[in-house]
This record gives sequence, C-alpha cells and structure tokens, in this order.
Amino acid sequence: MKKIFVTGGSGFVGRKLIQRLVYEGCHVIALSRTESSDKVIKGLGAFPLRGDLHSAEALAKGVADADTVFHLAASVDFWKSREELHDDHVAATKKLLALAAAKTSKVNRFVYLSAASVVMNGQPILHADESFRSDRLIDGYSQTKLEAETLVLKAATSDFGTVAIRPPLIWGRGDTSALPQIKAAALNGQLAFIGGGRHKFVTCHVQNVCHALLLAAQSEVSGETFFVTDGEKLEFKQFITDMLKTQHVVAPNRSVPLRVAKAMARFFSFTWRTLGLKGHPPLYPGMVNALGLPFIVSDQKARDMLGYQPIVSVRDGLQQMYS
Repeated sequence: MKKIFVTGGSGFVGRKLIQRLVYEGCHVIALSRTESSDKVIKGLGAFPLRGDLHSAEALAKGVADADTVFHLAASVDFWKSREELHDDHVAATKKLLALAAAKTSKVNRFVYLSAASVVMNGQPILHADESFRSDRLIDGYSQTKLEAETLVLKAATSDFGTVAIRPPLIWGRGDTSALPQIKAAALNGQLAFIGGGRHKFVTCHVQNVCHALLLAAQSEVSGETFFVTDGEKLEFKQFITDMLKTQHVVAPNRSVPLRVAKAMARFFSFTWRTLGLKGHPPLYPGMVNALGLPFIVSDQKARDMLGYQPIVSVRDGLQQMYS
C-alpha cells in the first residue's frame, strides 16, 4: 500500500485528490489546521495530522514513511504582497522539501501544485508554453508561487523526483473558492465584465487537475513543470454566465472598459495601501490581470510527457454543477 502525505487536503483540490487516492487503496495522511478540517479529512477516508506549514515537527511526521508528497496548500490571493505570502509559499515549501529529500526520508516523489499565473505579466498571454518566461509578474501570489516552483524543480535528484503542475482557473462541483466569490459578487450587484468579457481564456476542471497530479506522481519524469487545461478555449463572459446558471444566478450584462478597470485598480490599490485599509479593495491590478485579459497556455508538454488528457469536458463539468 502506497503511503501519501498531502498538504492542503481539506481544500477544493485536496478533497478531490484524497478521494481518488483512497479509492486506489493508498494510505493518506493530510495536514490539518483545525478540528473542522480534521472532520473533512476523516470523512474522506484519510488520517488528519494536526499542524500547519510552519511546524517542522508536524511536517516531519507527515513525511515519515511516506512514498509520495503532494504539496497543495497555498493562499490563493492576488491582492496580498510578496512579503505577505512568502512564508506560506516559499519558506514552507523549502522546509517541506528539505524534510522530504533528507537521506533518512523514504519519499521518492514530490508533486507540487503550482499555478498557470506564474507567467501572467499584465499583458495578453496567447499560446504560451513552459518555455515562456515573464519578466514582470505583478502580483505577490504569482511571484511566490514561481519562487516555490523553482525550489521544487531544483530539488530533483536521481532518487527524488519532483514535478510541478500549473493549472489555470480551477473549477467544478464543490468549489469553495472562485465560485462562491463570483456568485456573491453577482448577487450583490458588484459583478461587471472587464472589456465586455469577450476575451478567450483556459480553465482546468478540478478532476482534470487531480488526474494530472496523479500522472505526475506515477511518472518517472522529474525536474519538470507542466501546464494542464481542459483543452478548450473559452470566452470568459460565456463561461462565467454558464457557471452562474448552474447556481440559478443570472449573470449581469455590466461591462467596464479595460483601460478604466486598470485605472480604477491602480487608484483603489494606492488608497488601500496608503491608508492601511483592511480587506481587499473592489478592484486591484492582480484581479484585472487574472480576469480581464486573454490567457491561453498550451498543455501539449503534459500530453506528450505525462500522457495527460482531460477526463472531464467543460460541458460535462458544468452539467455536474447543477444544484
């Protein structure tokens, strides 16, 4: 029986991944910060390990006797600065890597959930592959995810394989992150499409993400990063409209010109930072970058080297979301 250690196990991707691992007969231990997370993890058939990413003792216990580590935990926040996210993303990944790669460890595969946003630079991204490099990442989330990803890839050795998976917008039934925010904005009259929302972008259904993570764990490929997508180029407004429809919410027809959105984002960011206001501003550069510009990346490398193929289509994924 394979022994697996998972961080971020009670999150959206983590829950789906644990279900797959348990179904395949793996013994899964998942890091858990709270009692409510304990219950979620136990309900999935895994074993919760109380602690967080900054507890060397907890991480060491999780790594002990594990064959594979799936490092999924992250703070998906395009507003926070690099300094605010550094400990959770970079320092924690460095600590976990050191424990997993230690000579006393039995871990031979380390799979990191990175993000497609590590190439977002405030400009339209069209048909980018893994060779594409951005010299200007504008948000702390993408900056620190890229730093952590780099650490993961550099840690690869002949007996310690590492792989990073880069999905774009992750979606699907049970989404606890993007969908609730989009739904709330629509219901509160705060949702507007930047530039009419006519731009094309790519997504990755949560089951497709998990499929890619498992392929990465089973592969002999090491020291590589891979974009993974649903394999379909979508119009942003239409996809959001279709996703809200599954929740019986009508998407608004409001639009904000891109140049206006960028100016508003700069203004709100300056105001929030200068006055030290709490919470997130209604619009900020990272949000415009993530939601208002064309974003197309190719997952051909994952198809060629991992044998990746989407297992859930956009149409089927949307159908599954009707509540």
